[in-house]
Amino acid sequence: MTKLSPARRRAHSALIEAQDGRGFVRDILAASAGTLSDARDEAFALTLALGVTATVGALDEALDRYIAKPSKVSARVRMALRIPAFEMLYLDTPGHVAVSQGVELVRSQARSAAGLANAVLRRVDEGRAAFFAATDVSDGERELTARARRQGIPAWLACMLDASLARRGFGGKLLCFNGIAAPTCACMCPDAVCSGDVSDCLEPSVLEGSYLVRSPAVVAASSDLAQGKLVISDLNAQLIAASAVRPGSCLEIGAGRGTKTYVMACRANRSGLRGRHVAVDLSAAKCEINRLRLEQAGLAEGIEFAPGDGCNLDATLAHIDVAGERTLFDTVFLDAPCSGTGTMRRHPEIPWRLVSSDVEDGLPKLQLQLLQGASRRVKPGGELIYATCSVLEEENEQVIDAFLQSEQGRAFKLAPLHEADPFKDETEAMAYICEREDMRGLFQSTPLSPTDFDGHFCARLIYQI
Repeated sequence: MTKLSPARRRAHSALIEAQDGRGFVRDILAASAGTLSDARDEAFALTLALGVTATVGALDEALDRYIAKPSKVSARVRMALRIPAFEMLYLDTPGHVAVSQGVELVRSQARSAAGLANAVLRRVDEGRAAFFAATDVSDGERELTARARRQGIPAWLACMLDASLARRGFGGKLLCFNGIAAPTCACMCPDAVCSGDVSDCLEPSVLEGSYLVRSPAVVAASSDLAQGKLVISDLNAQLIAASAVRPGSCLEIGAGRGTKTYVMACRANRSGLRGRHVAVDLSAAKCEINRLRLEQAGLAEGIEFAPGDGCNLDATLAHIDVAGERTLFDTVFLDAPCSGTGTMRRHPEIPWRLVSSDVEDGLPKLQLQLLQGASRRVKPGGELIYATCSVLEEENEQVIDAFLQSEQGRAFKLAPLHEADPFKDETEAMAYICEREDMRGLFQSTPLSPTDFDGHFCARLIYQI
């Protein structure tokens, strides 16, 4: 009998915990880091857990072709089948290895299901070429289905991604995700002194105060994060946050837990800017997390926190409005809720939790509403920054076009992101942004290779009246 590997057992346990609603699989594994004796096993468990999460629907599709009564398979056995199926389909693990380990994993959950596992997994191995070629679907749907299966995502999402990428000149390209780790970047607090191990794995990026992290595990295990000396933040996210740092007041909508607030506060501190900053988020708990981290880092001076709905800023900001007059800001930064399709490597649960109607209609309507409301808080001559972590045109260019055609948007004009004040003395950052701007100055990063940072969109708009 083959001995079951610790990594596969640990991945299965984490996936079951996540399925039961006890957290995201990455966080579950992080909480148990060090329980496996071999670091390679830890890394393999993470690869398996993230990969299965990202491709779960495609894995079930491949498995159910060979299961007579799919609904009768228990949740724990199904998860045990998904792991070797993922290995065969997306990691190119030799079939005999994946099948053998898969049978033992299923046996550990239900001895009576070992025979089923052996038969089904062998069929998956034998049929992997046909599965990816989508020979089981009609000619009209075959190409799209094949692309979706290769990416491990729903067909409707593959269709939307294909269309958005093609319009940007990336026709035929695939986004980079499904268990492929994204590069890690950090923003360091001004004057912070990190521990030696952390400092040794940081490399300056194209943006001042931003660093590439060569050993994310070292940083994650250090006390520097907890002490607020630095935060982990994608390079493109940092560039977008930095674009909103200019003299005067700033309204930040959708601040969340405050990673971009932290980046903006660091930039303002380095530039000697002391303008008013109001951070809005729907969640009062997230506002409190934001406040506590900034206070610990010594960056909270001049920053106010306003829990409330960004769609009803008059109510959310009523406590700072004077005599019923709206308080206006030199910069309004809207970090809009979105599909998160640019961050699927970091959040593998996204593809199979998204609903097509939300991405095609619900989110764009909400984003436009937020943008229109945010525009009413911009001073004449001020700037409105719109950002998402999506790579879908429906949430990005189309929302901007709809805004510019609306009554509120007619007074605004697009301006290239690289021309924003914060980049005038940062030539590397400016060049990096220029490479990712379109003819109108709209910024869109797209993770097409393992070394690319996340997919982020940003539009910079100037209020002309």
